[in-house]
Parts: sequence; structure tokens; C-alpha cells
Amino acid sequence: MKKNLIYLLLISFILSSCSGTQKTKSAISSGNYDMAFDNAITKLNKDKKKYAKQIPLLKEAYEKANAKDLATINKLKKQNTVDALKNIYKKYMNLDVRQDEITLLEPLSYDGKTYEFKKKDYSNDISKAKKDYSDKLFQQASPLLNGTKQDARKAYEILSKIQVINPNYRSDLNQLIQKAQNKGMQYVLVKFKNNIANQLNDSTSLAILKNFASLNTGNFANKWITFHDKKNYNITYDYQTDISLDKITRIPEKLNTQKVPQEKEIQTGWNYKYDANGNVMKDKDGNDIKTPKMEKVRAEVTLYQQIKSTTLDGKLSLKDLKTGKVLGTTPVQSEAKLENIYATYKGNPKAIDQKYYDALKNKKKQFPDDTAFTKFALQTFKEKIEAILSKQQW
Repeated sequence: MKKNLIYLLLISFILSSCSGTQKTKSAISSGNYDMAFDNAITKLNKDKKKYAKQIPLLKEAYEKANAKDLATINKLKKQNTVDALKNIYKKYMNLDVRQDEITLLEPLSYDGKTYEFKKKDYSNDISKAKKDYSDKLFQQASPLLNGTKQDARKAYEILSKIQVINPNYRSDLNQLIQKAQNKGMQYVLVKFKNNIANQLNDSTSLAILKNFASLNTGNFANKWITFHDKKNYNITYDYQTDISLDKITRIPEKLNTQKVPQEKEIQTGWNYKYDANGNVMKDKDGNDIKTPKMEKVRAEVTLYQQIKSTTLDGKLSLKDLKTGKVLGTTPVQSEAKLENIYATYKGNPKAIDQKYYDALKNKKKQFPDDTAFTKFALQTFKEKIEAILSKQQW
């Protein structure tokens, strides 16, 4: 038993080892040297002894991948495009990383032979490729800084790429990125108008509504829009959004009732069939001959509907400040509403339809006061406003 187990483990080891080397060989044969290299590296990082057969394949994949990258670089050097310079930089980085992965695994030996891997210092090549790529990007971005807002946004994206790969490219790089961002930004002045203050009597609700003039723009998808609810006189605004609360409608708590008669026939037992001697008659299978004994039962369900709501109506208007044209007005309505349905009954509960069971289990509830309804309705109103603005195409 023990010998069989050892034999099975040995076979499993051989099969997994063969499977790994075959995958690497296939990748080399198909010219996918990076895949072959990665596969061999992954195996050898797990266990150099177990996957030692990968070492000759690793050397072959390493040399062929390097040769392929260098040949590609030579072709790309004949071009002078952003994409070509970007790929030259990436290829040199690949060459450098590839040999670093080899260094971490060395020494690498298989079948009594230690395998040597040729290496080169690519730091100067990487530095030059990075500068050439950065120069080309900057050549693209520089004239865009003097163009339109859309041009400035493109400049921002290009300069941000330089900042990622080459943060020390220029001493004024951060200032130029900020300049592009400022120029590409659309500024929107938000004005709030409360037209319902005179409709309220309770001071708490009035205080809540007076403080509604704020927006949460943190989750807005468009990073090129800045909203101000207080005017900054050093900024030229592109648009103005007027938000008004025009009407508040309160439906005080009401209790509606409805009586629903219930009637049902239910079985209360059996009617048996007797013979002349007073005995219960049997069918051919020996069972009592009987029919259901039915009885009509009645009940009355009283349904109660508690209801209370506060509704806010307003609108959002968008104006282009350069032309003075109103671009559109959107009505906005929000509602805070609570409804509770419960029930009681009189009579036989067996007569009651199942659809009333939940209401019968429910009880009368204590609703929040008017202030809480006003606060919730206002929160919903602001969320709707924010949703409209976040989707606005500026």
C-alpha cells in the first residue's frame, strides 16, 4: 500500500513537471517568448529543484525575448511618434525587469550545468527613452495650454502622464498641470431661493429649510466642473444654476377605515351514510361512506390606513452666462411619505381571507413629527438636484 502511494506521487510529480515544460516549449515554438519566460519564472520561483527542467527553456526564452525587444526598438527608433517613443521606453523597461527576475533566481543549475545569463546595464537607455518620450509629450501639451478649455483638458491629461513616468522632468511641471486644470475647468455659480418660508409656522422646519443652500458635489463624475454656492469675484463663471423651493404641501396624519365582511364555508366534520340497521355503510374497499359536513362562518375585518406626507416642489434652471441664454428648466419634486396598514376583526377567524393576515399582525404606529418629515423631504430634494447636475452635459 505504501509502495503504491509513493509510486502514485512519483507519477504525479513527473506528469506535472512534464506539463509545465511542455507549456513553456509550446510558447517558445509559437514565438510567444514573454509567455514562455513568465511560465518558467513562475515555476522556478515555486521550486528550483522540482522544476529544474525549466532552466534551459528559461535561458532560451530569455535570449529570444531580449532579441525580439531589441529588434523592435531598432524599428521604432526610425519613427518619431508618441506611440513609438512610449513603446521604446516600455521595451527598455521590460529588458531591465526581465534580467532582474533572473538575478533574483540565480544561481541556476540543471543536470550538472550552471546556466549563465548575459546582462546589460540599461539605465542610460531607459533614462534617454524616458526623456525622449517626455519631450514628445510636452511638445504636444505646450501649445494646447494656449487654446480652448477642451485643449487645456487634453494638455492636463498629457502633462499628468509625464508626471507619472518622469516627475522631475521640469521644475514647473506641477504648476503647468495646475494651469491646465484651472483653464480647463467650467465654473458654475449655484443660487438658491427659498419661496416657501412664509408658508411655515413652526420655527424648526423653517430653520431646516433656510439651511438648504448647499450641495454635495464630491461624487460628481465630471472632474472638470466646479460648483460654488458663494460667488468668488476672482473667477469668471461659465454657468449659473438657479435652484428654488416653491411650494410645500403637508398632509397631516389621517386614519382611514374600511370594514370588509368575510364569509366562508368550512368543513366541520362528516355526514355518514347508514343502512337499515343503523350501521355505517362501506364502499367496495371497506371504507366508510361519508360526505363533508360544511358550515358557513362569518367575520368582519376592519382595515386601518395611517398616512402622512410632506411634499416639496421646486425647479432647477440652468443659464449660460456667456450668452445669457437659459438652457433649460427642470421641475423637481420630493416627498416624505409614511403609510401603515393594520387591521382588527370580529367573528370567526376561519372566515378571514389570507390576504388580510399581515394587516392583522400589524399594529398602529407612532409617526414622526412634521419637522422630521420636512427634513427627509428636503434631503430627497437635494439628492434629486445633485443627480440632475451630475448628469448635466456642460
